[in-house]
Amino acid sequence: MAAGRVLLCSLLLLSLQPGLGRGPGARGAPVVEEEPRGTLRPQLGARLRRALASPCQLWSLPLPVAELGLGYASEETVIFRYCAGSCPRGARTQHGLTLARLRGQGRAHGGPCCQPTRYTDVAFLDDRHRWQRLPQLSAAACSCGG
Repeated sequence: MAAGRVLLCSLLLLSLQPGLGRGPGARGAPVVEEEPRGTLRPQLGARLRRALASPCQLWSLPLPVAELGLGYASEETVIFRYCAGSCPRGARTQHGLTLARLRGQGRAHGGPCCQPTRYTDVAFLDDRHRWQRLPQLSAAACSCGG
C-alpha cells in the first residue's frame, strides 16, 4: 500500500509542476461533464490538499508525448487520465473486513486506495508521421480498492 501512496503523490506532484502541460488545464483537473463555474485558479497548495481530500475520482492532465517517459518522439499532446483521491476505510467485502481487522491488530498496513478499474488506449502521430497506439495508457474509471 505504501507504493500506491507514493505513486499517488508522485502523480499529484507531477500534475502540479508548472510548465509541464500546455493551456489552462495543464496542472491536472478532475474530469467533469460540465465546465467548472468561476474563473479563479486555486493556489497550488490548495489544489494538492483538495485532490488528497476529495473522494476517489478520475483526473485529467494534458501531457506532451515526450513527457510520458515511454521513449516516443512526438510534438503531440495527449490527455493522460489517472485516479486520485481519498477512500473511506469502510469494509465492503470479506477481504476488506479481514484486512480492517488485521490493521487493527497491527498485522497489516495501509488502507484502501484509489485505483483504476478500467483503462483506455491513447493514440498519437509520432515525428515520423506514423500512428502509435498505447494500450491501456489512461484510466477510464476509478474505484477504491483494498
